[in-house]
Amino acid sequence: MLHAMALLSRPPLVDRANVPMQIDALRAALPRVSRDAPRLRPIIEIAEKFATFAPIEPGYYGGLHHRAAQVMNAWDARRLADGCEALRAGP
Repeated sequence: MLHAMALLSRPPLVDRANVPMQIDALRAALPRVSRDAPRLRPIIEIAEKFATFAPIEPGYYGGLHHRAAQVMNAWDARRLADGCEALRAGP
């Protein structure tokens, strides 16, 4: 799910012809995603929207791409901060 969302959140980097494959990957992954992780909740919510919405035109979901970029950027920033905190804490 995270890989598909990373690609869907950056439409200039992904050929629109490949977007349906990413949506299929999301649809396959979503039933297996644990809803118990609060940090994943925003990503799951936008992933579910991608999985259920019809594209505006083939391979393009309009504002969902922008919202996904916001959510994934926040995820990336939090993961980086977690890594920095772990390094500061030491072994």
